[in-house]
Amino acid sequence: MDAKKPRPNLLNVAQRAGVSPATVSRVINNTAPVRESVRARVLSTIAELGYEPTFSHPNTRTLENAIALVIPDILNPYFAEMVRGVQDDASTRGFFPVLLDCNEDPKREEQLLRMFSTQPMCGIIVLGSRLAPDDLLVVLKQSHTPIVVINRSVRHPRIACIRVDLESATIHATRHLIDLNHKRIAYLAGPFQSEQSIARRRGVERALAEAGLQLSPELCSAGFPNVDGGFQAMSALLALAPAGRPTAVITYNDLMALGALHAIRVHHLRVPEDISIIGIDDIAMAAHANPPLTTIAQPKYRMGRLAMQTMYRMLQGHPPPEESFTLLESPLIVRESTAPASNGVNR
Repeated sequence: MDAKKPRPNLLNVAQRAGVSPATVSRVINNTAPVRESVRARVLSTIAELGYEPTFSHPNTRTLENAIALVIPDILNPYFAEMVRGVQDDASTRGFFPVLLDCNEDPKREEQLLRMFSTQPMCGIIVLGSRLAPDDLLVVLKQSHTPIVVINRSVRHPRIACIRVDLESATIHATRHLIDLNHKRIAYLAGPFQSEQSIARRRGVERALAEAGLQLSPELCSAGFPNVDGGFQAMSALLALAPAGRPTAVITYNDLMALGALHAIRVHHLRVPEDISIIGIDDIAMAAHANPPLTTIAQPKYRMGRLAMQTMYRMLQGHPPPEESFTLLESPLIVRESTAPASNGVNR
């Protein structure tokens, strides 16, 4: 084989033989019955292309039809819906996702991504990276594997990005609160190094500035992006003197909003009578919170499927979308956790 030519992969075999990647995998690994005529055609194509399967262990499937799926937190239902979207689309194309959880630890995420420079994978999909933008780009550029990143902006010709404009969405959410006569609006931030957390805060600040208001430093409380983090961050705000407490809060995600709801009840206050709450993500349980949560929706399942569809096109040799970005809408879903600001002092 000419050393200058790229090494053929499983997808090349499937395209030449006119079968799915799953069929090629079944022939190679002998994991399911395949018609003899199809088996012969696949084996002939393998020999013709000089394809050499890479096995992770005897009698196991090759990693060349595996898609690495790197997520910040396996316990967050926001990411679970994305994973389902990736999985459903991958299964129809003969690929299988390998789930890798970072436990909201940027160092662990970096270790996993660096591993792919030596461990062969068909493709890599990164959901909501917590690495700083420059660090993420440096790590991803070391891999020669096709990469799709969800909800991050990474400008590189071999990296496709799928994201929603959360800054604009948060502007709309903040305007909704301003229209309800809220003036002391707080933001419960998630991981400060997160590009998306910064975008959310920027949206809050822009909308407040339009109304001649500002995000006071004491009304920006950080917390871990889960229920406990939301409870702690909201409790910090409620420790302020009653006159200094916010009348409305926008949270980094819905899990933090659920924790904030609990903290407000613990302090014998009510939502939305005393404090209005807006979450972000529209996870399934948001509609069943008490009260049902106003939130910014993200098309999570669709984003997962689109990530896998984009990955498949890249594996076929197509470049990422124009400018490497696909932008999706993220509308505000108004439910019962927001209401006009009270004229009285918070109780």
